[in-house]
Amino acid sequence: MKEIFDFKRFGKYFVYDLNNVYARYGLSLLIMGLFPLVVFLVTLILSPVTGGKPWYNPDIYQGLTFIAMLMVSLFFGARVYGIVTEKKAGTAWIILPASALEKTLSLLLITCVLLPACLLALLIFSNWIVSLFVPNVDPLETFRFLGLGGWGLAVGGFEHVNVPLMAWLAWCEGILVFTLGALCFKRTKVGKTFLCIFGLSILASFLMMAIFNTTSFNGEMFERFFEDFDEARAQRWINVGLNLFHGGVMAALIAGIWARIKTIKA
Repeated sequence: MKEIFDFKRFGKYFVYDLNNVYARYGLSLLIMGLFPLVVFLVTLILSPVTGGKPWYNPDIYQGLTFIAMLMVSLFFGARVYGIVTEKKAGTAWIILPASALEKTLSLLLITCVLLPACLLALLIFSNWIVSLFVPNVDPLETFRFLGLGGWGLAVGGFEHVNVPLMAWLAWCEGILVFTLGALCFKRTKVGKTFLCIFGLSILASFLMMAIFNTTSFNGEMFERFFEDFDEARAQRWINVGLNLFHGGVMAALIAGIWARIKTIKA
């Protein structure tokens, strides 16, 4: 059993993994977390020259926040864990005294818990600094923009969709996809991962078309199926569908990362 998981060994490897993340991505994370603030401060500095007021547009600011999160999810895995496909650095990582399960758990804790928490804290800090300069700006606007301010989401009049959970799962799925790509490809990791996603999307589209063309699905069937849906039943189906989809994707990604770590050769 200790060959698979040992708390003391896992703790030592987790500390090593954290130090590696800090060395390889600490500065990049700081830049991405403060990116919306930096753009605002540039416009603030230039405002006396341009003769205008400090620029602030909620939609554009939220767009900058989204770009910062997207950049982290795309490139974090390649920057931190992409070294395992390199001969020298990869060999050193493989021989570290930790099992594949321990390395996978450490990766999941960092990418799915610590990293988004640190990035969120930096983005909220940026938003708070902006609110000091611009009247009527909510210092927690970023928090609410990311769907973390409550549990309700209006979907055709339906409520009680777990928005914080959905936001977190979407983050996890995005960053784990590109981390898996970083573990699998030696070069152009992000580009090849995009190509794989594109190819799988096309395959899924053809598969769905084949299913609908070879079965008796039609518009009348869907109308009969949904005509008796009340609000409570619709809520249940929405949540069940979202849970099954995200749960399946997460399980597949975690299994793929574990299998790749377990089969990497020096």
